[in-house]
Amino acid sequence: MIALRISAIIPVLASLCHGGTKEEPRWSIDGHARTMYESYRGLDLGLGPVEDDDWVHQRVQAMFSWRPADSFQLGAELTWGHMWGRESPLGPPDEDDLDLLQLFATGRIPLGDDLLEIQAGRQTLYYGSGRLLASREGANQRLAHDALRVSWQRDEHHRVDAFIASPVAVEPGAFDNESRPGDIRFWSIYSVMPVGGGNFLDLYYIGLRDEDSIFAESGGHETRHTVGARWWRDSEPVLLNTELIFQFGEAAGRDIIAGAASLGTGYVFVGAPWRPSLQLRADAISGGDDTGTLHTFHPLFQANNYFNEGGFLSPSNLYNLNPLVSLKPRENVELTLGVNFQWRFSPDDAVYGPPLQRLGGPAPDGERYLGTAFNASVAWEVVQGTSVFVGYTHHDAGPSLRSVGGSSVDYFQASFRQEF
Repeated sequence: MIALRISAIIPVLASLCHGGTKEEPRWSIDGHARTMYESYRGLDLGLGPVEDDDWVHQRVQAMFSWRPADSFQLGAELTWGHMWGRESPLGPPDEDDLDLLQLFATGRIPLGDDLLEIQAGRQTLYYGSGRLLASREGANQRLAHDALRVSWQRDEHHRVDAFIASPVAVEPGAFDNESRPGDIRFWSIYSVMPVGGGNFLDLYYIGLRDEDSIFAESGGHETRHTVGARWWRDSEPVLLNTELIFQFGEAAGRDIIAGAASLGTGYVFVGAPWRPSLQLRADAISGGDDTGTLHTFHPLFQANNYFNEGGFLSPSNLYNLNPLVSLKPRENVELTLGVNFQWRFSPDDAVYGPPLQRLGGPAPDGERYLGTAFNASVAWEVVQGTSVFVGYTHHDAGPSLRSVGGSSVDYFQASFRQEF
């Protein structure tokens, strides 16, 4: 396990990065506690073993950081989580006794006006808008990776990262989480660069090797390569977040050719009352039948609530059209209303739920429309560091979902978060 062998790397990084005037050690401790209530009426779109379920889960995380110099840092983040009241089987991210979410050493080497950063150990990885690499924020336990990352940086928006990593599997006991690089690992080069006018371009490659792939049920591994480009901006009033992704490789003897196109655009009426933001998001995400070339898109380690707060569907074999509006009646309150219209990309492929699991089989009569999801949420920052979130989603089942035994679903969430 990379994180627990970090002591072998620390002296090397420290000798490379320590220099200049000696500084006093600098410690910092921060973290948060989050309590969340969730309720489903029609869990797993009515395709799971339990129809209705609700629960409360609690998460506490504390990050300890020591920086003896600007050029060197040690970080350790503890995590604990528990769940009460759930009837359906617990998933790995639902509960965990005290464990290490992160444990890493970071070295920074000046290169003229640029900076080379090396980070080794257990760490969270989040890139772009979380379409492929996210930290599983909605779950009770976040996703971390044992990784080695090298980053060249000119500034916060001009950088190139290269890393090799293996996801950390959450086990219920104390200090027993570990990665299994012999079973699953991935590697990447990810670049971010400004292209003028407040716009930015991400270009990236991600390789994945999975010895127990969902697409290799008869045995065999999956090797999938992902290349993509993301065009975005971080300033108002124009909103932009558009991404093109292509995948290729091999799974259990089948060639892989898959891809996705995601459009995100909008406009913020900065001077208007309640600062309305009108947005349109649209996705075309490939799928196919179970013979010949594999066309089902693999979302890798995507964000949980990719389409709405309910997070019913995984971004695989899907068309999605999502107009939404956000309003800010006060500076610390945001109201969001949206609707998702969703179809299968291919009626011959499955209905997929997160984190990439088959919930229902092919549509028997070629039906495509999965249904309409109505979403509403309110985020309120009570005071700095204290926030409340309430969200509701109703997915009205379409003929393609009903044809495989699915049903409509209602989801409600209420959470309280306190940072320290």
